[in-house]
Amino acid sequence: MSSHIIYTYQHTCKIGHEAYILHNAPFKAVKKKSPNGGPIKIPFLGEGYYLWEENIEAAIRWGKKHYTNEYSIVEYIDVTIINDELLNLIDRRNIAYFKELQKIYIEKRPDSAKWRLGTWIEFFKKLRDINELKFPFKYIKADEHLPDLEEYDREKIYFADGLPYFTFFSPLLMLCVLDKKELNFKAKRFIKPNH
Repeated sequence: MSSHIIYTYQHTCKIGHEAYILHNAPFKAVKKKSPNGGPIKIPFLGEGYYLWEENIEAAIRWGKKHYTNEYSIVEYIDVTIINDELLNLIDRRNIAYFKELQKIYIEKRPDSAKWRLGTWIEFFKKLRDINELKFPFKYIKADEHLPDLEEYDREKIYFADGLPYFTFFSPLLMLCVLDKKELNFKAKRFIKPNH
């Protein structure tokens, strides 16, 4: 089994000058204060640099929706990730490890059972920084899983019980890089979307 994985990733950001974006991307998704003093909004997988895994269509869709069609895309070719540094939330063993960490802290502070995924990740990152927790991850991978999306390519299958089940052919795999300096890639290129 390989000790690392290599994929191509896309990052969607606001429209801008090609040289500036190539030099500065990816841009960090950060925690934001809610208007009117509400709770702090934490990105899906915590603060970090978000990339789509080999999915230019998802990068375009994100730009159209979140940047009102005023967006740019940077593609990172042959990103190398060491397996031990990846928290892969589509891998059962990694999920079990994460849930075990959650269980330890839910016993200590029961209110944390209501936390969302991003809150847990930010909490574990803080504990890691003060050496209280083994959370060695530099990357987090997850499926955003939007099964109601019309563009979601899926195949209906039936099992013995006769109920319809689906196999998804277009998972929305996302990578959150916790520190931009850890993004190891062979090449990057600016993609001009057709607006």
